[in-house]
Amino acid sequence: MKKIIQQKIEELNYTTLRVSVFNGRNKGREDWQTRIEYDEGEKVYLVYSLGDRASIIGKIRTFENFEEAEHCLFEILDLTVKYNRLQVMTNEEPEYPSPLWDKP
Repeated sequence: MKKIIQQKIEELNYTTLRVSVFNGRNKGREDWQTRIEYDEGEKVYLVYSLGDRASIIGKIRTFENFEEAEHCLFEILDLTVKYNRLQVMTNEEPEYPSPLWDKP
């Protein structure tokens, strides 16, 4: 499953986005990161975003099947790109630098 998501990230050219894929809830947390995890105890997938200081923003979405969790993850990543492109277009600061939205 991790490889499926990583391959799709590469296909979409999203490799510069801050994404954590099944790395554990407390490992490698970064500001403005989108995360997907699997909770062994609850048997659910978790999809959520981190804001500044790597704090959780919004709600943690839970899914019983991988496909729904994967779909949610990529919806959030798509919105991240659109939001930051808009920030740059309106001369506002993006969440972090990325060639997906930085001005040439």
